[in-house]
Amino acid sequence: ESKVNVIPHGAYSIYKRWDRHDVNEEENSILFFGRITRYKGIDVLIEAQPILAIEVSNVKIIIAGHGDDFREYEKDMADKGCFEVHNRFIPHKEVHRFFRRASVVVLPYTEASQSGVAAIAFAFGKPIVATDVGSLPEVVEEGVTGFVVPAGDPEALAKALIRILKDRNLRSIMAENTLRKSNGALSWDNIAKMTALVYTK
Repeated sequence: ESKVNVIPHGAYSIYKRWDRHDVNEEENSILFFGRITRYKGIDVLIEAQPILAIEVSNVKIIIAGHGDDFREYEKDMADKGCFEVHNRFIPHKEVHRFFRRASVVVLPYTEASQSGVAAIAFAFGKPIVATDVGSLPEVVEEGVTGFVVPAGDPEALAKALIRILKDRNLRSIMAENTLRKSNGALSWDNIAKMTALVYTK
């Protein structure tokens, strides 16, 4: 254990290079970003939608990323009108537009090691709801930068998302916390210092 050093995944602030601040946050919008594949838990997110709709009438789930044939997921949608799907590769210059629109970023993964999507969410100051797989619980501070829920549990996922969407003050505080972490502990200056220290040792 004394030979193990842990350095966090830095915030992907590089995507802000293309940000022209020409896109505003959309009320009650949930962003799933990244590769569309089964282990990312999209089916769990789809199951959570009807539960979300009971509490949040105008919820919008934005799914953006290249991957599986999306028709296999569409058949399980209770209300397709609540979903906006971009099943394609998202160029770097477009990434900021999706994160700017989001009220909250969701990572409903059933398996994971780490997540670059969380690193982008931090850079744009977005609260995160993630599952308790891989090192995601190390990244998302419970109640501070978001919530961590059990994997494969659509009800728990929906409740956490509802809590953030319905509480504007909580959402604002979490957004501030993610930005602070992005500019502090997860900044590349800090990552570089931590890495240099390991090599020095």
